[in-house]
Amino acid sequence: MSFCISSIFRHALIFIFVSLDLFLFSQSDSVSYTLRVGNISITGNKVTKGSIITRELSFNSGDTLNSNDIGEIALRSQQNIFNTQLFIYDSVKYVIDANAGTVDFNIKVKERWYIIPTPIFEIQDRNFNQWWRTKDLFRINYGLALGWDNFTGHKDNLTLIFRRGYSEKYGVSYSIPYVNKAQTIGVNASYGYSRNNEVNYATENNVLLFHRDYKKYMRELHEAKFGVSIRNYLYRKSTVELLYNQLFINDTINKLNPDFFGNDRTKVGYFSLQYRYVFDKRDSKPYPLKGWTVELGIVKDGLNFVYDESLNNLYSTLSLKKFSQFTERFYMANQIKGRYLNPDYMPYYFNHALGYNNDFIRGYEYYVIDGQSFALLKNSLKYKLIKQRVAEVKVLNKRFSQFSTIPYAVYLTLNGDAGYVEDKFYGKKNPLSNSWQYGYGVGLDFVTFYDVVVRFEYTFNKQMQHGFFISMSAGI
Repeated sequence: MSFCISSIFRHALIFIFVSLDLFLFSQSDSVSYTLRVGNISITGNKVTKGSIITRELSFNSGDTLNSNDIGEIALRSQQNIFNTQLFIYDSVKYVIDANAGTVDFNIKVKERWYIIPTPIFEIQDRNFNQWWRTKDLFRINYGLALGWDNFTGHKDNLTLIFRRGYSEKYGVSYSIPYVNKAQTIGVNASYGYSRNNEVNYATENNVLLFHRDYKKYMRELHEAKFGVSIRNYLYRKSTVELLYNQLFINDTINKLNPDFFGNDRTKVGYFSLQYRYVFDKRDSKPYPLKGWTVELGIVKDGLNFVYDESLNNLYSTLSLKKFSQFTERFYMANQIKGRYLNPDYMPYYFNHALGYNNDFIRGYEYYVIDGQSFALLKNSLKYKLIKQRVAEVKVLNKRFSQFSTIPYAVYLTLNGDAGYVEDKFYGKKNPLSNSWQYGYGVGLDFVTFYDVVVRFEYTFNKQMQHGFFISMSAGI
């Protein structure tokens, strides 16, 4: 694995040097002059406080700007406002008064629908394709989630969840990005309780094995979290969170896999301290086409705050993403991600790597690749098949204006991913671990409003297995 880890950082250095082109600007031959920022007007924000919008601007009233840079500054500010994910669309226009030597900015936004009582009807499998193979209706969640975004107009969020079905969950969470006048410090807190009648107790041949009991709960989880975030700069954010998790499993699960929690345990409780740093300068968070991001995470599971803490893991993750535009219609997306974890012993429950959430290799949707350390490379060449358009549904304009504007775009993609997972403890039963795997294919991405991305892909993997897959994420 030493080759794998060194490869991550070697590629990371290449990635950083390539990304420096974002900071190099060609010199304009046109005559430039300076302008002072005058009036900044905002319209369309019925709920959102003006300070939340002006926080995203790359200029302030009274600043002096170069006339040649104003167009780019206005566009970047418009992208920043859209990336708050509070608005369906926004625009930043400017008017220059050459005689007065000033430039005024006019900002127009259209707010989303913020109070959404959402009926829950969702599949529990790792992805839609995995569920579609069995179409097991038992693996369905149902219930109600009340999400109140922009709760007080300060981009804060209140969420209540009451979910039944396969994975019961009851919880509450609240987050606010800024609690101080300078708008640099935020906080978040949450509590949740969940339980299941079915648990994946082991992995063999890179397929999860499950045990189900309709009359008994096989797993219970209590989770509490409190975090503080700092955003001193426009594109940088640091977050520190303290979590406490308490988990219980039925004796049956422990008999099936004594290593589930390790040492024949049926319960485990532990604190976790997590740090995350993000530099994010993408043009659009839901579906970026230009820009780049760096994410660094450091996690310590097990702080010896309680007597029964048996976990002692320290690991770090690094992710770098680059989004480039080649021509009017061609784009490239690249990601390098790695995690380093070198424990003396790893209970099965904590031994997840690729195949969960957004850490996956295309073509392996039906598999998981568990382990401790991993490297992941993802690449996608995109062709803009249908440029972004906006459809207006006039019948909704009066009563449901937040849903009357529907932006959409379609991209044709050529994809190639590769990954390596080191598993020192359970790798003998899972042949995809401890060797490089790769997948490649073509796809069609449909991007529309409220951050919805639907991917339709046909992919091959290293084993020459192939198939058609549907996913609900940007992929990179």
